Amino acid sequence: MPPIAKPKRERRPSFLRQWRKHRGFTLEVVGAEVGMTGPNLGRVEKGEVPYSQDLLEQLADMYGCEIADLLIRDPTDPEGMWSIWDRAQPAQRNQITAVAKALIGDTSDTSSKASPQNTVAPKRAKVTRRSA
Repeated sequence: MPPIAKPKRERRPSFLRQWRKHRGFTLEVVGAEVGMTGPNLGRVEKGEVPYSQDLLEQLADMYGCEIADLLIRDPTDPEGMWSIWDRAQPAQRNQITAVAKALIGDTSDTSSKASPQNTVAPKRAKVTRRSA
């Protein structure tokens, strides 16, 4: 009996390409930095080839973002919630949090506690390309 072919699984979209372009890198430069060819990295960005945890960590370091950002956040969307959050000052972030809570009917008081809404995780340092 011949083997049964597995159906090709549709991968969820990511924002790998948007982050690369947002930071001004070419496929060739990033590919060389992470140990793959530019065309192969392009296939990863298109979802044709799976990415690994190691690759995501390297890309997040290069792009100065978190791994989750690469997967769920479009850095080119100026109206995206995280883009607005990044531009806000700490006092404005408190106001944004209060307004958002009011909109969803959350009446809990977190102003006296350190919470994820009121703090910002440090971004990873951007790695510069090493010269040979």
